[in-house]
Amino acid sequence: MGKVMFGLSVSLDGFIADKNDDVSQVFAWFANAWENFHEVVGDTLNENGVVIMGHRSFDQIYGENGWVFPDGTAPDWPVIVLQSQVRAPVKKGKTQFYFVTDGIESAIKQAQEIAGDKNVALHGASAVQQALKAGLLDEFHMDVAHVLLGEGVRLFDHLGSRSISLEHIRTLETPGATHLSFRVVK
Repeated sequence: MGKVMFGLSVSLDGFIADKNDDVSQVFAWFANAWENFHEVVGDTLNENGVVIMGHRSFDQIYGENGWVFPDGTAPDWPVIVLQSQVRAPVKKGKTQFYFVTDGIESAIKQAQEIAGDKNVALHGASAVQQALKAGLLDEFHMDVAHVLLGEGVRLFDHLGSRSISLEHIRTLETPGATHLSFRVVK
């Protein structure tokens, strides 16, 4: 069974998007780091088997062609969407979407069954927060962009008062970002 993890870009003050849901400033580092791409992200395209995201993230990426990255490529990962309304699975482009209404624990269990030995990747603040709070996250990778947004969508909000201990795995510097990797101590 693979790990439950996430890799997201974040501003130095902890936001994954500004107050208008714009992520361009937290991803600006990417344009200057192409030569470090594989060193920064590894082989996530082959290591991930399923992505779990909240409904907000789903609304942002959902389209007629499924999930298509800004460069026009489309991952073929199945996507599990956390939401409150029951909805039948749907396939758009390369993306198979499943909808789970009974919480993060159920979503992760279903994702692990689909992913097999591959990793379950979390996308968006809500899925990350729920998995951390439930003690289900194994590792994470943050690309800390050299920008302060001041307000927006905070990555580590709504975690409760229990502390979460982390083990540092790696730090890497590229122009415009510091890349940090951690293992969640359980």
